[in-house]
Amino acid sequence: MGKKIRTDWPEITSRDWQFDIPWLIFSLLMLLALYLGHACGWLIILKRFNHPVPFLPGLYVWCKSLLARYIPGNVMMVVGRVVMIEPYGVPKRVSLTSVAYEQALLLTSAATVIAVALPFLPKLQNYSQWIWLVLVVPPLAVIFLHPVMLNKVGNYLLRKVKREEIEEFLPFGDILGIYLFYCFFWIVAGLGLFAMAQTVTYVTWSNFPIFVASTPLAWLTSVLFFISPSGLGVREGVYAFTLDFAFPDSSGEPSLAIASAFAILFRFWQTLVEIVAVTVVMALVKIRHIKIRAATAEEMKDDEDIHGKDNPTI
Repeated sequence: MGKKIRTDWPEITSRDWQFDIPWLIFSLLMLLALYLGHACGWLIILKRFNHPVPFLPGLYVWCKSLLARYIPGNVMMVVGRVVMIEPYGVPKRVSLTSVAYEQALLLTSAATVIAVALPFLPKLQNYSQWIWLVLVVPPLAVIFLHPVMLNKVGNYLLRKVKREEIEEFLPFGDILGIYLFYCFFWIVAGLGLFAMAQTVTYVTWSNFPIFVASTPLAWLTSVLFFISPSGLGVREGVYAFTLDFAFPDSSGEPSLAIASAFAILFRFWQTLVEIVAVTVVMALVKIRHIKIRAATAEEMKDDEDIHGKDNPTI
């Protein structure tokens, strides 16, 4: 990607770029909604395991564990989340199982959204007679999420991608509800990517399904290349390859160089949004703790005043 950008740098700089603030704000809101939705998904899983966690502390733990994704292997993300959530009454076994469920649901929901949107990819139009076969993926994903299949096939795949295995199983109805929940937020993620593209250039809504497919595809590819911290370089490559049609060169042909520049720009933007989200949540938690300590101190003072009146010194 870097070599392609250097080679075609004049083409990139000569492009008529734009900066649309409303679309940028919309992209920000969609990405924040994505993080909030994924955090809520994990908290719902914990609640279904009869270990509910207060919303703000749970959001804090999930957001703070995001920072550990930049350590290769993603192991620290899991370890950090397990350690941070334990003081809220969640045993290590349950938190590990919840993370394993989260990963399985993210994987299947991502595969579903990719399968539904992939037939719209221009690069695959020549294979139109075969590409629609990917629509078998959604029903297969639902079958895969059944507790029996999760125990056999799911745990095998989770071991292969270095993820925690599932030891306890939720009712199938609960799993389906959370699965659809994650599918919805992959579409939200696609909206965030699409809005960022609209911020710097013009993209027709007919291309929106490709942006929806690109986001889970980039995430899924980065999971397979788990050595890369937070999919660094991997996600950008997927975005550049799938979205080059949205960034034509002066001759009207898809430009991989321009798409690569956009992919790197989106990486910076998404990282900035992550930092903002974590900072805001940490500030809210700190304010909440300060208020709790102040209220506790006030109650203790009131108790002392009451006891002092009941037991006057002689």
